[in-house]
Amino acid sequence: MPERSTRIADWASAALMSEAHGSRIARIAELSLEMLGALGKCPTYTGAMTEALALEPPPFDTAPYDTLYRDSAKDTQWMATSLITNSEREGDGSRRLWSLAAFADDGEREQLKQHAVDESKHSLMYLSMLDLVFPSSVLPEFRRELRQLSPGFSMHQTLTPVPGSPYAKEPTMDDFLQMNIAEIRTTIHHVLQRQALGLHCPPQNREALKSIQDCLLRDELAHVGYTAVIIERRARDLDRRKVVGLFVRRFHNFNQITLEELGDNAFDCSLACCAKRDWCRAKAGSTQMAFHAS
Repeated sequence: MPERSTRIADWASAALMSEAHGSRIARIAELSLEMLGALGKCPTYTGAMTEALALEPPPFDTAPYDTLYRDSAKDTQWMATSLITNSEREGDGSRRLWSLAAFADDGEREQLKQHAVDESKHSLMYLSMLDLVFPSSVLPEFRRELRQLSPGFSMHQTLTPVPGSPYAKEPTMDDFLQMNIAEIRTTIHHVLQRQALGLHCPPQNREALKSIQDCLLRDELAHVGYTAVIIERRARDLDRRKVVGLFVRRFHNFNQITLEELGDNAFDCSLACCAKRDWCRAKAGSTQMAFHAS
Protein backbone atom coordinates (compact mmCIF):
# COMPACT_ATOMS: atom_id res chain seq x y z
CA MET A 1 0.00 0.00 0.00
CA PRO A 2 2.77 2.58 0.77
CA GLU A 3 4.39 1.92 -2.62
CA ARG A 4 1.05 2.35 -4.39
CA SER A 5 0.40 5.58 -2.47
CA THR A 6 3.81 6.88 -3.52
CA ARG A 7 3.24 6.04 -7.19
CA ILE A 8 -0.19 7.70 -7.20
CA ALA A 9 1.01 10.75 -5.29
CA ASP A 10 4.11 11.28 -7.43
CA TRP A 11 2.04 10.88 -10.61
CA ALA A 12 -0.70 13.24 -9.43
CA SER A 13 1.60 15.83 -7.91
CA ALA A 14 3.73 16.05 -11.06
CA ALA A 15 0.61 16.35 -13.22
CA LEU A 16 -0.85 19.14 -11.08
CA MET A 17 2.39 21.08 -10.73
CA SER A 18 2.76 21.17 -14.52
CA GLU A 19 -0.87 22.19 -15.08
CA ALA A 20 -1.60 25.81 -15.97
CA HIS A 21 -3.50 27.96 -13.48
CA GLY A 22 -7.18 27.97 -14.26
CA SER A 23 -7.24 24.35 -15.37
CA ARG A 24 -6.07 22.50 -12.25
CA ILE A 25 -9.57 21.92 -10.93
CA ALA A 26 -10.64 20.09 -14.07
CA ARG A 27 -7.35 18.19 -14.00
CA ILE A 28 -7.93 17.05 -10.41
CA ALA A 29 -11.38 15.78 -11.36
CA GLU A 30 -9.88 13.96 -14.33
CA LEU A 31 -7.08 12.38 -12.29
CA SER A 32 -9.49 11.23 -9.59
CA LEU A 33 -11.82 9.58 -12.10
CA GLU A 34 -8.89 7.98 -13.89
CA MET A 35 -7.69 6.57 -10.58
CA LEU A 36 -11.11 4.93 -10.09
CA GLY A 37 -11.29 3.68 -13.66
CA ALA A 38 -14.23 6.01 -14.30
CA LEU A 39 -12.61 8.43 -16.74
CA GLY A 40 -15.11 9.33 -19.46
CA LYS A 41 -17.98 7.77 -17.52
CA CYS A 42 -19.22 10.94 -15.80
CA PRO A 43 -20.15 13.32 -18.66
CA THR A 44 -22.83 15.21 -16.74
CA TYR A 45 -20.49 15.84 -13.81
CA THR A 46 -17.56 16.99 -15.94
CA GLY A 47 -19.74 19.04 -18.28
CA ALA A 48 -21.56 20.82 -15.45
CA MET A 49 -18.27 21.57 -13.71
CA THR A 50 -16.76 22.99 -16.91
CA GLU A 51 -19.71 25.36 -17.37
CA ALA A 52 -19.66 26.42 -13.72
CA LEU A 53 -15.91 27.12 -13.76
CA ALA A 54 -16.35 29.42 -16.76
CA LEU A 55 -18.96 31.42 -14.84
CA GLU A 56 -17.36 31.27 -11.38
CA PRO A 57 -13.57 30.86 -11.76
CA PRO A 58 -12.17 30.04 -8.31
CA PRO A 59 -9.47 32.27 -6.79
CA PHE A 60 -7.81 29.13 -5.37
CA ASP A 61 -6.73 28.16 -8.89
CA THR A 62 -4.74 31.30 -9.67
CA ALA A 63 -1.07 32.32 -9.59
CA PRO A 64 -1.58 35.13 -7.01
CA TYR A 65 -3.22 32.64 -4.65
CA ASP A 66 -0.23 30.29 -4.93
CA THR A 67 2.17 33.17 -4.36
CA LEU A 68 0.33 34.34 -1.25
CA TYR A 69 0.33 30.81 0.16
CA ARG A 70 4.05 30.32 -0.45
CA ASP A 71 4.89 33.70 1.07
CA SER A 72 2.80 32.95 4.15
CA ALA A 73 4.27 29.46 4.47
CA LYS A 74 7.78 30.83 4.87
CA ASP A 75 6.83 31.84 8.40
CA THR A 76 7.45 28.98 10.86
CA GLN A 77 4.60 29.75 13.21
CA TRP A 78 2.14 30.30 10.37
CA MET A 79 3.07 26.93 8.90
CA ALA A 80 2.80 25.12 12.24
CA THR A 81 -0.57 26.74 12.93
CA SER A 82 -1.69 25.75 9.45
CA LEU A 83 -1.05 22.08 10.24
CA ILE A 84 -3.05 22.35 13.46
CA THR A 85 -5.91 24.07 11.63
CA ASN A 86 -5.88 21.32 9.00
CA SER A 87 -6.10 18.74 11.79
CA GLU A 88 -9.09 20.55 13.29
CA ARG A 89 -10.81 20.79 9.92
CA GLU A 90 -10.33 17.10 9.18
CA GLY A 91 -11.69 16.13 12.61
CA ASP A 92 -14.78 18.31 12.17
CA GLY A 93 -15.29 16.99 8.64
CA SER A 94 -15.05 13.43 9.91
CA ARG A 95 -17.84 14.00 12.42
CA ARG A 96 -20.08 15.53 9.76
CA LEU A 97 -19.50 12.65 7.36
CA TRP A 98 -20.10 10.09 10.09
CA SER A 99 -23.51 11.62 10.84
CA LEU A 100 -24.44 11.72 7.14
CA ALA A 101 -23.34 8.10 6.72
CA ALA A 102 -25.68 7.01 9.50
CA PHE A 103 -28.64 8.16 7.38
CA ALA A 104 -27.35 7.19 3.92
CA ASP A 105 -28.79 4.40 1.83
CA ASP A 106 -27.00 1.09 1.32
CA GLY A 107 -25.24 2.21 -1.86
CA GLU A 108 -23.57 5.23 -0.27
CA ARG A 109 -23.32 4.38 3.44
CA GLU A 110 -20.01 2.50 3.34
CA GLN A 111 -18.38 5.11 1.10
CA LEU A 112 -19.34 7.92 3.45
CA LYS A 113 -18.25 5.88 6.44
CA GLN A 114 -14.86 5.21 4.82
CA HIS A 115 -14.53 8.91 4.04
CA ALA A 116 -15.27 9.74 7.70
CA VAL A 117 -12.67 7.21 8.88
CA ASP A 118 -10.12 8.63 6.42
CA GLU A 119 -10.61 12.17 7.70
CA SER A 120 -10.42 11.00 11.30
CA LYS A 121 -7.01 9.49 10.47
CA HIS A 122 -6.00 12.58 8.50
CA SER A 123 -6.55 14.70 11.58
CA LEU A 124 -3.85 12.70 13.35
CA MET A 125 -1.64 12.66 10.24
CA TYR A 126 -1.48 16.44 10.23
CA LEU A 127 -0.34 16.33 13.85
CA SER A 128 2.30 13.74 12.94
CA MET A 129 3.54 16.10 10.23
CA LEU A 130 3.68 18.86 12.86
CA ASP A 131 5.94 16.61 14.95
CA LEU A 132 8.16 15.77 11.97
CA VAL A 133 8.50 19.27 10.54
CA PHE A 134 8.71 21.17 13.82
CA PRO A 135 10.02 18.63 16.34
CA SER A 136 9.65 19.63 20.01
CA SER A 137 8.05 22.92 19.01
CA VAL A 138 4.70 22.28 20.69
CA LEU A 139 4.34 22.27 24.46
CA PRO A 140 3.65 18.67 25.63
CA GLU A 141 0.35 19.45 27.36
CA PHE A 142 -0.90 21.28 24.28
CA ARG A 143 0.18 18.41 22.03
CA ARG A 144 -1.82 15.96 24.14
CA GLU A 145 -4.86 18.21 23.86
CA LEU A 146 -4.54 18.28 20.08
CA ARG A 147 -5.16 14.54 19.81
CA GLN A 148 -8.76 15.23 20.79
CA LEU A 149 -9.28 16.93 17.44
CA SER A 150 -9.70 13.48 15.87
CA PRO A 151 -12.84 11.52 16.76
CA GLY A 152 -10.94 8.27 16.30
CA PHE A 153 -13.51 6.60 14.05
CA SER A 154 -12.88 3.16 12.54
CA MET A 155 -14.73 0.93 10.07
CA HIS A 156 -15.41 -1.54 12.91
CA GLN A 157 -17.56 0.96 14.81
CA THR A 158 -21.34 1.02 14.53
CA LEU A 159 -22.65 4.09 12.71
CA THR A 160 -24.59 6.40 14.99
CA PRO A 161 -24.94 10.15 14.34
CA VAL A 162 -22.90 12.56 16.44
CA PRO A 163 -25.28 13.96 19.11
CA GLY A 164 -26.67 17.34 18.10
CA SER A 165 -25.12 17.25 14.64
CA PRO A 166 -27.01 19.22 11.95
CA TYR A 167 -25.67 16.62 9.52
CA ALA A 168 -27.71 13.83 11.08
CA LYS A 169 -29.86 13.60 7.97
CA GLU A 170 -30.11 11.82 4.66
CA PRO A 171 -27.33 13.12 2.35
CA THR A 172 -28.47 15.11 -0.69
CA MET A 173 -27.04 15.84 -4.11
CA ASP A 174 -26.00 19.23 -2.74
CA ASP A 175 -24.09 17.57 0.11
CA PHE A 176 -22.06 15.45 -2.30
CA LEU A 177 -21.43 18.39 -4.60
CA GLN A 178 -20.11 20.51 -1.73
CA MET A 179 -17.92 17.61 -0.60
CA ASN A 180 -16.53 17.31 -4.11
CA ILE A 181 -15.61 20.98 -4.41
CA ALA A 182 -14.15 21.02 -0.90
CA GLU A 183 -11.97 17.99 -1.64
CA ILE A 184 -10.74 19.58 -4.87
CA ARG A 185 -9.79 22.75 -3.03
CA THR A 186 -8.07 20.69 -0.34
CA THR A 187 -6.11 18.84 -3.05
CA ILE A 188 -4.79 22.15 -4.41
CA HIS A 189 -3.82 23.22 -0.90
CA HIS A 190 -2.15 19.86 -0.31
CA VAL A 191 0.05 20.20 -3.39
CA LEU A 192 1.11 23.68 -2.26
CA GLN A 193 1.72 22.37 1.23
CA ARG A 194 3.92 19.50 0.00
CA GLN A 195 6.43 22.03 -1.29
CA ALA A 196 6.15 24.43 1.64
CA LEU A 197 6.75 21.81 4.33
CA GLY A 198 9.90 20.68 2.59
CA LEU A 199 11.46 24.07 3.32
CA HIS A 200 10.99 23.59 7.08
CA CYS A 201 11.40 19.85 7.60
CA PRO A 202 14.70 18.52 9.03
CA PRO A 203 16.45 16.34 6.42
CA GLN A 204 16.27 13.21 8.58
CA ASN A 205 12.46 13.46 8.74
CA ARG A 206 11.71 14.11 5.07
CA GLU A 207 11.18 10.50 4.06
CA ALA A 208 8.63 9.94 6.84
CA LEU A 209 6.96 13.25 5.96
CA LYS A 210 6.61 12.29 2.30
CA SER A 211 5.07 8.94 3.23
CA ILE A 212 2.29 10.73 5.12
CA GLN A 213 1.83 13.28 2.35
CA ASP A 214 1.53 10.52 -0.24
CA CYS A 215 -1.27 8.84 1.72
CA LEU A 216 -3.09 12.15 2.13
CA LEU A 217 -2.95 13.00 -1.56
CA ARG A 218 -4.10 9.53 -2.59
CA ASP A 219 -7.06 9.77 -0.21
CA GLU A 220 -8.04 13.28 -1.35
CA LEU A 221 -8.15 12.14 -4.97
CA ALA A 222 -10.18 9.07 -3.99
CA HIS A 223 -12.69 11.33 -2.23
CA VAL A 224 -13.00 13.57 -5.28
CA GLY A 225 -13.54 10.50 -7.44
CA TYR A 226 -16.19 8.68 -5.44
CA THR A 227 -18.25 11.86 -4.87
CA ALA A 228 -18.04 12.61 -8.62
CA VAL A 229 -19.43 9.15 -9.42
CA ILE A 230 -22.28 9.64 -6.94
CA ILE A 231 -23.05 13.08 -8.39
CA GLU A 232 -23.18 11.54 -11.87
CA ARG A 233 -25.53 8.80 -10.72
CA ARG A 234 -27.86 11.19 -8.92
CA ALA A 235 -27.80 13.64 -11.83
CA ARG A 236 -29.56 11.07 -14.05
CA ASP A 237 -32.82 11.93 -12.29
CA LEU A 238 -32.37 15.71 -12.55
CA ASP A 239 -32.61 18.31 -15.27
CA ARG A 240 -29.10 19.06 -16.49
CA ARG A 241 -29.59 22.81 -16.08
CA LYS A 242 -30.38 22.28 -12.41
CA VAL A 243 -27.11 20.41 -11.97
CA VAL A 244 -25.16 23.20 -13.68
CA GLY A 245 -26.97 25.82 -11.59
CA LEU A 246 -26.13 23.99 -8.38
CA PHE A 247 -22.46 23.78 -9.37
CA VAL A 248 -22.45 27.51 -10.16
CA ARG A 249 -24.01 28.43 -6.78
CA ARG A 250 -21.65 26.26 -4.81
CA PHE A 251 -18.52 27.45 -6.61
CA HIS A 252 -19.75 31.00 -5.95
CA ASN A 253 -20.12 30.15 -2.24
CA PHE A 254 -16.67 28.55 -2.05
CA ASN A 255 -15.15 31.53 -3.86
CA GLN A 256 -16.69 33.93 -1.35
CA ILE A 257 -15.43 31.87 1.57
CA THR A 258 -11.97 31.71 0.01
CA LEU A 259 -11.81 35.49 -0.44
CA GLU A 260 -12.96 36.04 3.15
CA GLU A 261 -10.29 33.66 4.41
CA LEU A 262 -7.62 35.43 2.39
CA GLY A 263 -8.55 38.63 4.19
CA ASP A 264 -7.30 36.91 7.36
CA ASN A 265 -4.32 35.37 5.55
CA ALA A 266 -5.97 31.97 6.00
CA PHE A 267 -6.20 28.97 3.66
CA ASP A 268 -8.79 26.23 4.11
CA CYS A 269 -9.52 27.56 7.58
CA SER A 270 -12.62 26.51 9.48
CA LEU A 271 -14.74 29.36 10.79
CA ALA A 272 -15.65 27.14 13.72
CA CYS A 273 -11.95 26.81 14.45
CA CYS A 274 -11.50 30.57 14.56
CA ALA A 275 -14.41 30.87 16.98
CA LYS A 276 -13.31 28.08 19.32
CA ARG A 277 -9.51 27.97 19.31
CA ASP A 278 -7.03 30.52 20.57
CA TRP A 279 -4.45 29.07 18.22
CA CYS A 280 -6.49 29.48 15.03
CA ARG A 281 -4.60 31.24 12.25
CA ALA A 282 -6.96 34.20 12.35
CA LYS A 283 -5.68 34.74 15.89
CA ALA A 284 -2.05 33.94 15.17
CA GLY A 285 -0.83 36.34 17.81
CA SER A 286 -2.38 34.14 20.49
CA THR A 287 -0.43 31.01 19.57
CA GLN A 288 2.85 32.07 21.12
CA MET A 289 2.09 30.36 24.42
CA ALA A 290 1.40 27.03 22.72
CA PHE A 291 4.77 26.82 20.94
CA HIS A 292 8.32 26.75 22.16
CA ALA A 293 10.37 29.69 20.97
CA SER A 294 12.44 28.79 17.93
